[in-house]
Amino acid sequence: MDRQDFNRQRTRQNNLTRTIYDLGMGLLWTAVGIFLLLHEKFGVTLNFDNLLANIFGGVCIFYGLFRVYRGYKSYTQK
Repeated sequence: MDRQDFNRQRTRQNNLTRTIYDLGMGLLWTAVGIFLLLHEKFGVTLNFDNLLANIFGGVCIFYGLFRVYRGYKSYTQK
């Protein structure tokens, strides 16, 4: 295996790791957003205003879906 093959394999592994990281973090952020939007249904009271929780929850869901999309696109472009 020459140097170029080694670098190509390392790049492929780094891209796969980045894709898995993006998908995992995207799902985590989406789950946090859903929790913030539905915290009253879970019986949890937060120490800040419901409007703020709803806005931040929506932003978390949007960002999480963006991370999932970015991970999916980077996986399919290979």
